[in-house]
Amino acid sequence: MGISKKLTEAIEKFVGNIDPNTKKGRKRVAILSAASQMFATSGYRGTSMDELAKQIGVAKGTLYLYFPKKIDLLFACAAYEKLEWVPQLTAILEGPEPAADRLKQWIIAGMLLVSRSPLMLRLLEDNEMAGLFAECPPELLDDGRDLSKDLLQPLLDEVAGRHRWSAVELRDRINVIQSLYYLAPVLRQDFAHPGTSAERYAAILADMVVDGLRPRPARKENHPHENVTSLRS
Repeated sequence: MGISKKLTEAIEKFVGNIDPNTKKGRKRVAILSAASQMFATSGYRGTSMDELAKQIGVAKGTLYLYFPKKIDLLFACAAYEKLEWVPQLTAILEGPEPAADRLKQWIIAGMLLVSRSPLMLRLLEDNEMAGLFAECPPELLDDGRDLSKDLLQPLLDEVAGRHRWSAVELRDRINVIQSLYYLAPVLRQDFAHPGTSAERYAAILADMVVDGLRPRPARKENHPHENVTSLRS
């Protein structure tokens, strides 16, 4: 399965059918588009299903046919926003550059895409909304972690050279890379990096992280007799 299809299918598990060739698909897109904007501007509590239904021009009951709970709609909106990222992320992963360069591009793109996505930013900055993701179905979170491993492990393996990551080493490095996206709000705060553009900030951070991922060479331990000899000389 191609990378683009993997990413799209993983996201659509949250989103549901958005096929523009079907009436239900078009209706779901209309709901997601309006709800994403409302969640981003008004937050979770400030988003009213009654107001959303009026804005779209449907009965409130219709909303619940597509999304049984408001929190389900929030999860779907967050995933829907990420669909726009798929072409850029796919191009990076399938590019001809060395793995280290593609991994840096992945980090830069991820941080910049999040910083330019209104709902994702709100989720990172609003403690109440971020806390709601504890209610996300565990199987969907597991799918997301598995996908991250599938996409990033080939790059990490190439960066490592002859070293073979243990399961813990691999998990920890993927966690570090994924957690960098929580810094996305910083990119929008000029006072946090005066004189440094958001793009430059992300690029420097990516350089530091990826260059630091490479396993350190094992220290050569001197034989005790060699130490004695060197001390006497």
